[in-house]
Amino acid sequence: MSQENVEIVRRMWDAFLAADFQTALSFYAPDVEWDGTNLPDGELARGHQAVVDHAARWVEMWDDWKIEPERFIDAGGDQVVIVFREVGRSTSGLQMDELHAELYTVRGGKVVYRKGFSDPHQALEAAGLRE
Repeated sequence: MSQENVEIVRRMWDAFLAADFQTALSFYAPDVEWDGTNLPDGELARGHQAVVDHAARWVEMWDDWKIEPERFIDAGGDQVVIVFREVGRSTSGLQMDELHAELYTVRGGKVVYRKGFSDPHQALEAAGLRE
């Protein structure tokens, strides 16, 4: 089941990167728990609207922004970690070129939990992995 979960997360990301937001949202459970507390204004919220609100707030902060998935990691059981590079220039002029990560829990073919990490090592540790 773990490789299937990796494919679910990969397909969700592919849809997001293709700006197919309806398809991307379809990979999330309606009551997904969205943990964005790694960001200064981040919060813990539930549901598809939490996903949309988080993405909208983040995108608003950038004049130029892109994300590039680097690794999708089967973390065992129902967990998947993705490590990605974020590159951009904020509306205030801040330059960013950093690796970040997200931890997903997938059950019944849907993402039921997502947590963002500013440090990929912390995501791996949260999933019980060591690099």
